Amino acid sequence: MTRNSLRMRYLVWLGAIVLVATGCGGSAFFTATPPGFVELEDQEPDYQYRATSADGVVVAIREIEHEPKGDKEFWVQAIRNRMRERAGYALLATQPVKTKSGMEGTQLQFGHDEKGQSMLYTLTIFVTEDHIFLLEFGGTKEEMTRQAAHLAWVVENFRMA
Repeated sequence: MTRNSLRMRYLVWLGAIVLVATGCGGSAFFTATPPGFVELEDQEPDYQYRATSADGVVVAIREIEHEPKGDKEFWVQAIRNRMRERAGYALLATQPVKTKSGMEGTQLQFGHDEKGQSMLYTLTIFVTEDHIFLLEFGGTKEEMTRQAAHLAWVVENFRMA
């Protein structure tokens, strides 16, 4: 591995750490709790919004200051790399998404096994000039599949405040 490739890997890793570890005050987005879920209070500073179903599917939203600046492709690749290399998740699917308000993003679906059970983790990324929004869904494969319409509803109805 060349010195430049090591440096690039370090920068991507550092970018993913910054993305996950930093947040900003005051929400610049609007979301609504999907049917069959309840909102969880006092989730900051890690999340600006979290909700759960009775069967353990979790919806979470992070709003992160877009600093350092990078285009959507950079952040998608940094997150993809981090999830696969550091967290041990297998990338199952990547697809473009669009909200009803016209925001365009990228959705990544990851999987892993936990105590003999198949788990899914879906991460939708929206990058604006000032913010990066991460919409996270997680749970067992069975429950994530059963809740798929409600989870799609969260993405479709997400918008800037």
